[in-house]
Amino acid sequence: MTTVADSTFLRAALAAEGDPGARLGLIEQTLRPPEPQLLDTSVLQNLDWVDRLLETRGSIIWDDGAVDDLAQRYGPHLANDLVDLGILYKEFENRSGYPWLVSRTVQWEVEQAGGIKGDRLRSLLQFFRGHQDDISIDAYPGIAQGLLFRVPSARVSPLLLRGLGVSSVDEVHSESGPLRFLRDRGDRTIAGEALVSNIPVLLTTDRATFWRHRGQLEDMGLAVMRPTELLKLYEPYWEALDEEFRRR
Repeated sequence: MTTVADSTFLRAALAAEGDPGARLGLIEQTLRPPEPQLLDTSVLQNLDWVDRLLETRGSIIWDDGAVDDLAQRYGPHLANDLVDLGILYKEFENRSGYPWLVSRTVQWEVEQAGGIKGDRLRSLLQFFRGHQDDISIDAYPGIAQGLLFRVPSARVSPLLLRGLGVSSVDEVHSESGPLRFLRDRGDRTIAGEALVSNIPVLLTTDRATFWRHRGQLEDMGLAVMRPTELLKLYEPYWEALDEEFRRR
């Protein structure tokens, strides 16, 4: 997290730097949040809610009254996450694209949903899968995003598996494996997909599963974030980028 002192130092460094490329490099190095982020199923369901709201209203203004109404319906924590998820969704759309990835397990869970809701979730998942397939291999160095939809023959780094104390991917999400503190196999598999792919962040709106075990997952190198936390990281980054582009 960037402190006031860090922010003051960055502003001074940017003001003293005459080269635009170097200034942009400073912003990226100092403020860019960890990317990419793997979406769990709860986030995809909430993004469908955001999508439906946008289709109905065209745009959303979250004044105090609207947020209070949302909090009455869903509780304050989820209400804040829904609002901030919507902000992230539109900002990424209007900026440089979505740093969001989906996995085989989330796809399988979505395929279990029936009716119109299931159709919408599958359509939304394919939307993000399409963006995911278009991401340059150089966009996220060190991220093995191909493993998110891996085939049985896909090779996983032995060093990474050894770091998790296992010798195979199946052991990562087994009932007796390093993720055994997650009771649900689907949760273990999604977390395992993030770990073996070296993805730094798992984005969730479900406070009863990944969020509850965020400390243990953090110790394994996987940060668990909610949309509200993630937005707080992006706001100073976007502000600095906007200020740099205005300067030019």
